[in-house]
Amino acid sequence: MPNTGRFFVLALDADRDAAGAITQVRSMALRCEACGEVTRTEGEQIARMNGGTVLACTHCGATQAVANARLVECDHLLPAASAAEPASLPARNRN
Repeated sequence: MPNTGRFFVLALDADRDAAGAITQVRSMALRCEACGEVTRTEGEQIARMNGGTVLACTHCGATQAVANARLVECDHLLPAASAAEPASLPARNRN
C-alpha cells in the first residue's frame, strides 16, 4: 500500500485526463500514521487544491497536501477497479 508520509492510501478512485493524470480525486480510503484509524472520504468531503488533494484524518485531524501526480504513483500498488463498478473502500479499522 502506498505511503505518503502521514497516510497509507488504501483505495483511490479519481477522474483522469487523456494522458492518465489525475484531475480530481472522487473517493479515497486512508490509514492515518498518527492514530492508525481509517478514514473514508468522497465527493465534497475531499479538500482539493490546484494540482493536488488534501489528505485528512477525520479522527485525529492530521492533514497532508499531496500533488495529484504523487497519487498517480499509487496505481501500480492498488488493485485496478472495474470501470463498470465503483471502487470498494475498506471498512474502518475497529482495533
